[in-house]
Amino acid sequence: MLRYQNTFALCLLPLCILGLTYGSDLASKRLLNIAEKETQIYQKIAEDPEFYSEDDLDRRINELVQSYRTYLLDQPDDVSAYILYGKLLRRLQENEQAFLAFLKADELDPEIAVVKQQIGNHLAEEGKGKAALTFYLQAVELEPETAVYHFALGQLIYNFEDEFIKSGVFTQDALEREMLKAFRKAAKLAPNSFDYQMRLGEAYYDLNSPDWKNALLHWKQVSKLASTTLQIEILDLHRARVLGKLGRSDEAQILLDKILNPALQNSKRQVLEEIAIH
Repeated sequence: MLRYQNTFALCLLPLCILGLTYGSDLASKRLLNIAEKETQIYQKIAEDPEFYSEDDLDRRINELVQSYRTYLLDQPDDVSAYILYGKLLRRLQENEQAFLAFLKADELDPEIAVVKQQIGNHLAEEGKGKAALTFYLQAVELEPETAVYHFALGQLIYNFEDEFIKSGVFTQDALEREMLKAFRKAAKLAPNSFDYQMRLGEAYYDLNSPDWKNALLHWKQVSKLASTTLQIEILDLHRARVLGKLGRSDEAQILLDKILNPALQNSKRQVLEEIAIH
């Protein structure tokens, strides 16, 4: 059965949110120039992955890294620079160095949600769920109206369920309650995000006693968001699975008959097998 891919999302913020506008001092203009060069490079890559030769891209990236390092030597207390530098290092998979940059940003200003999130991302990827939880909760507290922070919190709780329960961070009931709460909040804050709506629906499956009735209600609501044939068939597949679990196999079969996309046929067979067993 297809499921939403569990990842630790990176929060990419516009330059203006980091306070990088055309400022009155030379330092801010210098940093803005570096950041704009980085943006231009990655925009070109997005438009045409073959735009730069390997050597040319390496040279440009090395120049960017050196520009950030030189800037930070001159402006060691610039939080925005550490954030941008950390994000570039993440792109380059220099995760340990990125982590240090975000830690420095957090030291300079402990009230920035995206920094908490990035630190939490690294800790989670290192398998340190309890440590990551602290930073994810801080990100949510600092920016409670930002959907991605709630979504990431829900993912963290799901991914580290066993650890959190064994270590006493949550009871089973509390963990499930907090996971659903996080996914519901993310879906509410970003009602047009198909990914967030999908993950909330699947969260009902993840409960110790799956909540098939609420899952079915949710899939019916999400069907209004479907904008492609593939999305429609994915939702029909989920609705069929839930209907089968609820003993409504005839209704499930009607939906399954509509699923024609080759990429969904394996999942369709799995649902048919579940219905036959049920």
